[in-house]
Amino acid sequence: MQGYEPVAEIGVGAYGTVYKARDLRSGRFVALKNVRVTATENGLPLSTVREVALLKRLEHFDHPNIVR
Repeated sequence: MQGYEPVAEIGVGAYGTVYKARDLRSGRFVALKNVRVTATENGLPLSTVREVALLKRLEHFDHPNIVR
């Protein structure tokens, strides 16, 4: 979370924890998701791959509430 100052924990879910944080460059508040990854001998769990793929698809939307 380099470049961000965590302010508060927003919530915890099955895939990770979401934090309210301040962007140190712009001063704007953002939401940061820390995804829990439990690597196995077979690689990453499919649920983790799905979560990251979904977040990557969201970056294409032009909306102020979606993080790039």
